[in-house]
Amino acid sequence: MIFWILYAVLAAVSLIFSLLYVIHIWILPRSPMFLIMMLLSIPMVMLAYKGVLIISRYAVFTVLFTLWMPLLLFIPLKDGHWIYLLPLLKEGWIPVFNTVKSTIIAFLGFEFAFVLYPYLSNKSSAKKGIVLANLITLFVYLQVTFVSFLYFSPDGITKFLWPTLSLVTPFHFSFLERFEIIFLSFYLFIIFDSCIPYIFTASDGINQLLNKKRSSLPIYGLLFGCIFILFFYIPSSYQISALREFWGTASYFIVFLFPVVFLLYMTLYQHWKRSRV
Repeated sequence: MIFWILYAVLAAVSLIFSLLYVIHIWILPRSPMFLIMMLLSIPMVMLAYKGVLIISRYAVFTVLFTLWMPLLLFIPLKDGHWIYLLPLLKEGWIPVFNTVKSTIIAFLGFEFAFVLYPYLSNKSSAKKGIVLANLITLFVYLQVTFVSFLYFSPDGITKFLWPTLSLVTPFHFSFLERFEIIFLSFYLFIIFDSCIPYIFTASDGINQLLNKKRSSLPIYGLLFGCIFILFFYIPSSYQISALREFWGTASYFIVFLFPVVFLLYMTLYQHWKRSRV
């Protein structure tokens, strides 16, 4: 339980700091980060405290509300150059395999099946949702990667920190100049959908550990801790990236090793129980 709580806190803090950094750079560069954190804490508290039912409804709303975003990224293909894809695998397969591990964070979330399983009414359909969610994530990642490689030159793409936002930067309307701000604002719903379940998991784990029922103090404590840190110290982009890499490394043990340990424990426990009978 303690490892799950620490893992959820690490994931929530990594996502929150990454979100704050992007908002601070692209939307509110002159606003203090702790003030942005205070504003974002309001919907986080409201959703995380309401429990699994409200969080799941918010997830469904987010999917339906942001369906247009991946489709919009197909527009830059008209200005793409297929020659940018050549030569294929110039450096071999080793760089490809080394880069795959950096995408593991995008596929995290299926570990919540162990935490949310008691709350499910139709438990047999849980695995279908997990597979479908990972397939959607895989499709979006492939789409963004493919479009970025066609739109940006091999040397030019290395100059962009967030190529996805740079893809929508050329979009202009007579009534709107910076469309990427609108795009990023809708992207906040997706980040919230990833961050809030971790906050709920940490809060629910602490409440169970302390034998308390639906206390909101862990949620307030986690978010206030982030505000307190940002009031005195602003992490750099390198430090946030290092935190996300540490989260990705920890996920190997929590997400992939835990099911094996849990299966081993259940097998030994059932064997011990049968031997006593």
